[in-house]
Amino acid sequence: MIYSFALAQNCKYQLTINSENLKETGKFKLTIKNTDSQSFKIPKKINLCNMRLIDLEIFNEDTQSFEKMNLAKKDIDCFDFKDKSIKLRPAKINVYTVDIKSDFAVLQSTDFFETFNDRKYRFKISFSLDTYAHCGESNNVVTDWIYKN
Repeated sequence: MIYSFALAQNCKYQLTINSENLKETGKFKLTIKNTDSQSFKIPKKINLCNMRLIDLEIFNEDTQSFEKMNLAKKDIDCFDFKDKSIKLRPAKINVYTVDIKSDFAVLQSTDFFETFNDRKYRFKISFSLDTYAHCGESNNVVTDWIYKN
């Protein structure tokens, strides 16, 4: 009798976010660096079809704190989207430009970005890396807070 099993490793990476022009452009840069000794796959691009908005908070001037905002429950048509991936080799980086303005228009409401343009808010996004079999629990990336002001 032969027993076989696969152990999922954890893919090691470092994420950095540059959101300094987010208010003006509606875009931010997300950089992922492979700090692992093995290559793993990453999405070729990040957009509303392969990312999830997992937290959204608006700054309340009266209480001087962030308050959770309800996330819209929408059906998003990604039927035609072909999620392509690229291999990220050890010590290499990939920089994504994420157009959150257009993604918020679909994920929340068409005028979300303009309505909240003068308000502070923060959000987190999530997206998948390589398969669970390859990366284990680390295949689901969750960013730190991304601030818009």
